[in-house]
Amino acid sequence: MTRPTSPTPAPASPPARPAKPPEVEEWVDEAIHRPLARQLVKLLVRTPITPNQVTLLSALVGVLGSLALVRGIDAPAWRLAAGGLLFLSVVLDCCDGQLARAKGISSTYGAILDGIADYVVGVALGLAGSWYMVSVHHSAWYWLLGLAGIASAAAHSALFDHAKTRYIARAAGGYSEREEDLGAVRANRAAALREHRYRDALLLWLYEQYSKAQHAALAIPPAADPAAFRARHGGRMRRWTWLGIGTHFALGYVLLSLGAVWYAAPTLFFLLSATVLNLFLAALLAEEGRAGAS
Repeated sequence: MTRPTSPTPAPASPPARPAKPPEVEEWVDEAIHRPLARQLVKLLVRTPITPNQVTLLSALVGVLGSLALVRGIDAPAWRLAAGGLLFLSVVLDCCDGQLARAKGISSTYGAILDGIADYVVGVALGLAGSWYMVSVHHSAWYWLLGLAGIASAAAHSALFDHAKTRYIARAAGGYSEREEDLGAVRANRAAALREHRYRDALLLWLYEQYSKAQHAALAIPPAADPAAFRARHGGRMRRWTWLGIGTHFALGYVLLSLGAVWYAAPTLFFLLSATVLNLFLAALLAEEGRAGAS
């Protein structure tokens, strides 16, 4: 499924695509995660290690971080280890895409795997965090806080992605983060069905539906004056970036690490996600409504 780029140069250079607006990027990704990931890519690009293997390693390290949090119920050092492992998982998650670009390869399964890995780490963190809170606070009600915190974080990230996609369509017409040929995805799914690879067929069907939604969002016509649109709405887009998955995981690994000196710090991650960040989301949605009406 991995398609190397052709070694033969095209007869003519394709027209340059508009650049992705920088205001759609999460600050913590740009300042911390991606610079560190670039250093890892320099080490990995000449090795046989594939982007998919990096994705799997990212998920494994994230799950190990969640297990370390469970172990940290009575051991502060394990809480620090949980924060460190989650941090490493996030950096590796930023590394796989950079490695794929550096090696000149792309893979539909790689994109699917990357999305699944994020969900696996998120669910593992939610379950481990809930178990930790119930154990240290001696109340089963903390299962509800854990569920509310993880569900909120997932909703925040999904809505941020949607806002980001719509903003890019208006502010940078011609730029697309998703250029997959949906016909090729459907053909690969049909081949998987013929070969009785039902798991692959299901993954490709799910990916096709997700890609359709993204393409539909990107079908929004660009603004008549993209520069004026960015000047008016760029600040609003920048506020949305504080709800991205990278920012949530950053809050998670910081508070898990603080758990080494304050046992209630991991609880604060779930509490903030379920309260303060939901209030912030409500304010952003209200702002979106006013912007759409104007």
